[in-house]
Amino acid sequence: MTLTPEQARQQANKQLAALYATVTDWTEALFDQALLAIAGTGRPFSANDLWQVLPDTGRAACGLYFAKLTHLRSPQVLIRIGFEPSINPKAHGKPVNVYALTAPGLDYIKQRQADRAKKPQAVA
Repeated sequence: MTLTPEQARQQANKQLAALYATVTDWTEALFDQALLAIAGTGRPFSANDLWQVLPDTGRAACGLYFAKLTHLRSPQVLIRIGFEPSINPKAHGKPVNVYALTAPGLDYIKQRQADRAKKPQAVA
């Protein structure tokens, strides 16, 4: 069966939503904190920087985190400014995006942290 472009788009969006749901609030909070520490002063950064400080979070989660931020349009959180080779040995030097955190993006991440801090925490 051949899919129409709209059916293919709906199917892809459904699959992406399932993947995004695998990035937990905890993982997102870790990446937000690392992102602010690395890029909060205006320094350009890439996924390589996050992987170096949070190696146990997994490359897939990091990729999904970046994808989610880069697809936001309001506010625009990240601006791609270039490329650098991946530090992942399995990637064999494949380029990864280098980003700059925008001023509205910085505010967005800080607000997300503040909102997260206001949520009642579940007791284990």
